Amino acid sequence: MTDNKNIYFSGLNGLRFFAALAVIVTHIELIKWQMGYPSLYLANKIFFELGGLGVVFFFVLSGFLITYLLLKEKEKAGTIDVKKFYLRRILRIWPLYFLITILGFFVLPHFHFMDIPYFSKFEAHLSILNLILFLVMLPNLAFAIFKPIPHIGQSWSIGVEEQFYLIWPWVVKNSKNILKTLCIIIALLISIKIIVLFVFKLNPQNANLLILKNFIAMFKIESMAIGGVGAWMVFKKKYFQKVLSNTVLIFSLVAVIALIYFTPSTIQDGIFLVYSVLFLIIILNVSLNTMSVIKIENKLFIFLGNISYGLYMYHLIVVAAFIGFLKYIGFQVDNSFVSQLVVYSGAILLTILVAWLSYHYFESWFLKLKHKFTVIKSGSFSEE
Repeated sequence: MTDNKNIYFSGLNGLRFFAALAVIVTHIELIKWQMGYPSLYLANKIFFELGGLGVVFFFVLSGFLITYLLLKEKEKAGTIDVKKFYLRRILRIWPLYFLITILGFFVLPHFHFMDIPYFSKFEAHLSILNLILFLVMLPNLAFAIFKPIPHIGQSWSIGVEEQFYLIWPWVVKNSKNILKTLCIIIALLISIKIIVLFVFKLNPQNANLLILKNFIAMFKIESMAIGGVGAWMVFKKKYFQKVLSNTVLIFSLVAVIALIYFTPSTIQDGIFLVYSVLFLIIILNVSLNTMSVIKIENKLFIFLGNISYGLYMYHLIVVAAFIGFLKYIGFQVDNSFVSQLVVYSGAILLTILVAWLSYHYFESWFLKLKHKFTVIKSGSFSEE
């Protein structure tokens, strides 16, 4: 690692896949529970927490990659072409996001074998306001106000990502000291969340405060800013070398597992900043430590990483459809080894198939257009 121009971020596609897999695992158990089947969702903390941590990992990874590429563009071009940045993000995110939104509101409610009884006890949530919030890229606000739309509840995190993309090129473009800026953003957002939580505790019956509390709990731009700190560390290469060791990597992995099992559930979400730092250390080691014990740079993981957005967006639909199919044919869904093997292998393999078909026949058309607006071209890493 002698020159920033030659830095190769290996293994990031594999990390994308494992983050998506973590979300899928949690949601398989969640959907089993919501459909009234025996489930490990509430019985084992790893199954309960894994999905949320997978999303936080995505946030940190996005912050790391996007910040690095923007810093690199600013270094090479002297500025940042915000318009091209927005167009790249639109072409990558919007087609699949709006397809899933259309399916969730207008198509999937008619496939009754996929119905989830858990949602029947709530008032109708397929409202015009809910739809409008999805259409203006505020699914996280919709999630804070309404119960999740069956099969597309994962879209809330796409809203957070889009809000991050909206402000981040301006942050990097106008910042004269990016580390200072990132620290201010982290401190400011933490302060706002503490204030909102304090006010809510004083008046927990206030419906508007509850919505605000739910919204800011999902608005984890701090995790992306922590990823941005990692990008700054790579630019200032003498700093990130200190965390590139297998000892630090193994400690971080063990710390994540320990936090999952030994942190009280009531404050689990409150320590996402600690998880974010640990995830950043893992990302730096896997992608930049040539001696890392984790080696996930191969054709399989590159393929799975390339379709990870589809894995994330389609998995709730596929899991519900597959479990619904098993119910239709009379298969016993429970926590036995055979049942778990069938459910997990079937749901994951089908999700991979659907994501690949989507990537190959739908998303790739937009990705070809996206490359026309690429400013910094490199085969070593991608902002996808």
